[in-house]
Amino acid sequence: MLDIGGWEFLVVAFVLIMVVGPKELPRMLRSFTQFSRSMRKMAREFTDGMNQIANDAEVAELKKAMNEAKGGDLDKLASAIDPGGDVGESVRDLKDSMDKDAAAEDIKEIGNMAGKAGQDIADDAKADEPAGPTDTDAGNDAAVKKS
Repeated sequence: MLDIGGWEFLVVAFVLIMVVGPKELPRMLRSFTQFSRSMRKMAREFTDGMNQIANDAEVAELKKAMNEAKGGDLDKLASAIDPGGDVGESVRDLKDSMDKDAAAEDIKEIGNMAGKAGQDIADDAKADEPAGPTDTDAGNDAAVKKS
């Protein structure tokens, strides 16, 4: 704690004898030791009180759970957070419903695109089709009848 060697101790003792005097020195040393004991006791009580508060607040369990999570044991952590599994089930149900809604919207969009593409093809086919018989068609029909 204090790095006091032999010579330093002798110097301090000499100064104390000169300042306090030989009669009062034992009483002063007793009061100093009582003071240092009381300070140590207060420090020990403070430390014990903090440890008790930490134990009461279940900090030890939280620390243990964090160490387990660091170790890769996530199943125990999940069971500690959600013992009944209700939260996990709710999240899965929500995810499934979102996937179904998204799939239904995608299918509807694909159907609309297919219907539009089919309509475009039909419109193009009608535009390419001749409106009525032409002169060349009439000549071909006459040639077929002659044969």
